[in-house]
Amino acid sequence: MKSAIPGVVFAVVVTAAAFFATTTIGYFLPWKQIPLSPLLIAIVLGMIIRSTVPLPESFDAGIAFGIKKVLRFGIILMGIRLSVFSVLEIGALAVGMVILCIVAALVATMFVARWLGISDKLGTLIAAGTSICGVSAIVAVSPAIGANEEETTYAVGTITIFGILATIAYPYLTELVMHLPVTSAGFFLGTSIHDTSQVTAASLVYDQLWSHKSASGITGADIAITTKLVRNTFMIVVIPFLGFWYRRNSAQSVFGSKFKIMEYVPLFVFGYIAMGIIRTLGDHAFGPESAAWTNVWHAVKTAATYTIAVAIACVGLNTDIRKLSNLGYKPFICGLVAALAVGLVSWLIVARWGRLLAL
Repeated sequence: MKSAIPGVVFAVVVTAAAFFATTTIGYFLPWKQIPLSPLLIAIVLGMIIRSTVPLPESFDAGIAFGIKKVLRFGIILMGIRLSVFSVLEIGALAVGMVILCIVAALVATMFVARWLGISDKLGTLIAAGTSICGVSAIVAVSPAIGANEEETTYAVGTITIFGILATIAYPYLTELVMHLPVTSAGFFLGTSIHDTSQVTAASLVYDQLWSHKSASGITGADIAITTKLVRNTFMIVVIPFLGFWYRRNSAQSVFGSKFKIMEYVPLFVFGYIAMGIIRTLGDHAFGPESAAWTNVWHAVKTAATYTIAVAIACVGLNTDIRKLSNLGYKPFICGLVAALAVGLVSWLIVARWGRLLAL
């Protein structure tokens, strides 16, 4: 914790600068609704700083802490926005979409990797990152298949490129090009963007830009984050599958021990559900119209937004554009096809069956 303080404090400064910049820009622009979000500025500002200024190494621990711990804590707090029944309803609707998008990502990535002549290990890593939860999935799969540091770095870089692009572009794409209703937009963002941090950022940007809500008061971020957590739980199934698939197709056995399923369980998902339970019990005990209870859960919701904003600034501060530009074209093409495949499948589902996904 002590080593994380400098980096976290710097991320807080970047976050404050992003909120200040948004307010200042909004003051000078003539529009009632400015087309920018504090979270979007936070991640872009962080990337600019990382790519242009040599940051002290003492910041690295705090930036990593923000991405891993602060983000998950913020997502747990976000659970207070929904009753547990809404969480379960969104999760039930999301399961089918998640399965189809995972299968599309795996098939497309494996096929393109073979066609381009990319190693099975690198192809497997890109497939894991695209289909489930970005960098976390890559880090989990890497030791299971015996991937070396270079292959892991290439996969992380590839996933980061398209995840960041989606984070910036998709909130505008869903509203201005696809014209998706809020529920469809939430499911699209939750299934088509790679990493948990990126889905969280993109969906909150979408909420801040357009302020849409469903008939029951659920926002795009509520749906997108819940959907993404459903995707994360599929790590339990997909990561062992990828490991066994690689072993079956490789002459070399890379497993020194059996899979430990609990290593792949995203425990913060249960924290998110627990906050939904607290919201449900609070609404039942005090009444949903209770001013005191409303103030409490609104305060938690606000704290969640600022906590996630700091974590998103850390994501930007961890992204060096100069290093991403050094990736070879083959991993880039493979990542591009995988991202387009999962995005296309997600869009086709919400476009075709969007009415069935209404909340």
